[in-house]
Amino acid sequence: MLVFLGLGYTLKHLTLEAVNELKTADVVYIDTYTSIYGDSIEEIKRFNPNAKYVFASRRDLEELFVEKIIEEARSKKVVIAVPGDPFIATTHDAVWISAIKRGVEVKVVNGLSFITLAYSRLGLQSYKFGKHVTLLHPSLFKSYSTVDTIYSNLERNLHTIVLLDLRVEDNYAMTISEAVEILLELDYKELLGDQTALGVARLGWVDEKICARTLRELSTCKFPPPPHSLVILSPRLDPIEEEFVKVWSNSC
Repeated sequence: MLVFLGLGYTLKHLTLEAVNELKTADVVYIDTYTSIYGDSIEEIKRFNPNAKYVFASRRDLEELFVEKIIEEARSKKVVIAVPGDPFIATTHDAVWISAIKRGVEVKVVNGLSFITLAYSRLGLQSYKFGKHVTLLHPSLFKSYSTVDTIYSNLERNLHTIVLLDLRVEDNYAMTISEAVEILLELDYKELLGDQTALGVARLGWVDEKICARTLRELSTCKFPPPPHSLVILSPRLDPIEEEFVKVWSNSC
């Protein structure tokens, strides 16, 4: 059996189902490259000291060793443990499909992701979120489609989650101040600088911080270290959303 398991972002996010799957695993591949974890990832071992653990790079889970993992899962319980949720803003779908095509039993154990946390922790109406985007560093890809999606959401009175470039293996995590600078450079309609936005740092961690300002003003606010994200708010907020924005304004 092959189990895709969401770790959330700290050990306290682990569900009972996730713990039970870890306890009965023969092999656990821990994804070390798609996100940053709030606790020592070594702590995962305490749930099952007898399992084999592999701290997996992108190469291990996306390139040469996929076939090996799938074959291993024919006779053993193999867990691929992923920070957050295994299939939200991650790239393990191809492994899932390959396993199904080869007749290997697959199970998915969901975990908390930034997306689910944002929908429930920011005081914004979940039905008012539009398509979310990922902002890459311009040295990789200067994408005006990112701001075009934000423009489209604003026109439809929807919020936009902006996930920031995170490349753990390259030791790079985009900060809110970097993201603001990049977005303002891409903002060819000059609509975003004065738009109210939330700067969100380490959501779900003990030192999380949420701050509401105009997008331009967020670049001067102080945040704990990454992971960071942005939420560009819709032009019209309902009364409860307005109250939450006041709360986040006072927390800056």
